Amino acid sequence: MPELNSVFRDEIKLHLSVRETELGKEAYRHYRRTILLFDEYLCRIKHDIKEIPELVIESWIKEVSEGISLNTANQHIHYIRQLLLFLLNSGYNCFIPRTLITHDTYVPYLYSDEDVEKIFAVADSMAVTRARKNIYVEKEMPLILRLLFCCGLRIGETVNIKVGDLDFERDLIVLRVTKKYKQRLIPFGKDMAEILYRYCIGMGILNVFDAYLFPAEDTHNHISTNSVGNYYRYIRKLAGISGGELIKNGRGACLHCFRHTFAVRSFDKNERDGIKASDSVPYLSTYLGHDSLYETEKYLKYSGNHFKDTLTKFEDYSGELFPEVIIYE
Repeated sequence: MPELNSVFRDEIKLHLSVRETELGKEAYRHYRRTILLFDEYLCRIKHDIKEIPELVIESWIKEVSEGISLNTANQHIHYIRQLLLFLLNSGYNCFIPRTLITHDTYVPYLYSDEDVEKIFAVADSMAVTRARKNIYVEKEMPLILRLLFCCGLRIGETVNIKVGDLDFERDLIVLRVTKKYKQRLIPFGKDMAEILYRYCIGMGILNVFDAYLFPAEDTHNHISTNSVGNYYRYIRKLAGISGGELIKNGRGACLHCFRHTFAVRSFDKNERDGIKASDSVPYLSTYLGHDSLYETEKYLKYSGNHFKDTLTKFEDYSGELFPEVIIYE
């Protein structure tokens, strides 16, 4: 337990011991850092009364936010709110600050059916002639891109999949290494099951349960996300997809945009099947591993050329759960 010196040191120590059991290792590390900064601040200003008035909080927020992004500052405020609510519930008079108002201006690229068909065709026939460490990449990229598009996975989650995480009896992927440490179950269809099964046989890893599904030099190390990104940019270029880089606040047709496209297609399919947004979005949020519906809303609020009607319907609200997709072979 870190050394604490403020007037609330005993309460903070108790609070941190509780949060350590609730949060993952990395999440707790970030949380503790913010709380330590606040404890040090209370000592520095010689705050010796067991209450936290508004002026103290406002001064701390101003200090801790200097020179950092608005999102990072918001994270500090979010963490300190948890401590202040704990102190408030423990009987101490504390001012609870609001989080800062931020505006997410990022505009994703939404892939059309034609885009996806071109990308899969290029990936399936890709031949990398230059020297490389990863001798498996020509087999890996077609499947990686299909998982991103058809299952809405993050690229970091995808490269961390091991053979033992595939459940061919129930047609599920168990995601164990995820953002914010949330283990998730990802169903896949019969076509994808066949592709995964044939891939494992072709790679010679079908029964090697501790092997990575997408190895680098050997099955004990997975391909890096940077390598996947580099190969994808090569594939995208050959497919003739510019990606909309000229759009303000857009970064073009990147790997993460497959996840945005998955979310929009899922919502689109639910709308066409007569499922209300209020019914489908909470399930979609859980499937994607989001902490809140607000995170899911960010995936669905953008305008686009291919889903204008669907996106308008979602904005009015602010598949089946999964998108109706075609597996290109």
